Amino acid sequence: MASVEDVKNAQPGSLKLIDIRKKPDEKQIPGSMRADGEALEAMVELPFSKEEHVVLYCGSGNSCSRVAQTLREKGYNTEALEGGYAAWQSAGLPTERRRGD
Repeated sequence: MASVEDVKNAQPGSLKLIDIRKKPDEKQIPGSMRADGEALEAMVELPFSKEEHVVLYCGSGNSCSRVAQTLREKGYNTEALEGGYAAWQSAGLPTERRRGD
């Protein structure tokens, strides 16, 4: 799992953040993209390569842990954000208005 600190301190471009919340609000972690977690698990071609470092986040860290594990089993470099979006917010870190999906 990636901690909030890991993500916050990551070098720009070193990881891809994907929001898989089923009911996202209008805010997201800056720079993240939106995807359906169940769809990611079922896809043959994903919107990222096996070499990219991908951090998934959900509301609390449970769903994204499962999806990250499934994708790791398929050979992708994925991990979950520990505590999810709630942990990011609790840490007082910035959010941005969601861009169009």
